[in-house]
Amino acid sequence: MGAGAIGSFYGALLSSARGLAKLVTESVGAITIGIGAGIHCDGQVLVINDMLGMDTSFKPKHVKRYACLAETVREDANKFIEDVRNGRFPDDAHSFH
Repeated sequence: MGAGAIGSFYGALLSSARGLAKLVTESVGAITIGIGAGIHCDGQVLVINDMLGMDTSFKPKHVKRYACLAETVREDANKFIEDVRNGRFPDDAHSFH
């Protein structure tokens, strides 16, 4: 009995061997979504925080970084905090009248 026959629409394969993911994708009647499971799944998921390098202390094997924004975000957050503490934000331009 295929997965579709029992009401399954999709399945997620997390950190699965590529060969196993290929076998599952070819065998079940449901969409497979890979999270570190290789190219044979029907779709792919990559957590945006991992993809954009928001946490440099942690990088799972399956993550491909497309940016390294951790330092940029930290710097900009500190600018925001400084502006709020010093009364520069919100100013007239960023307030409703």
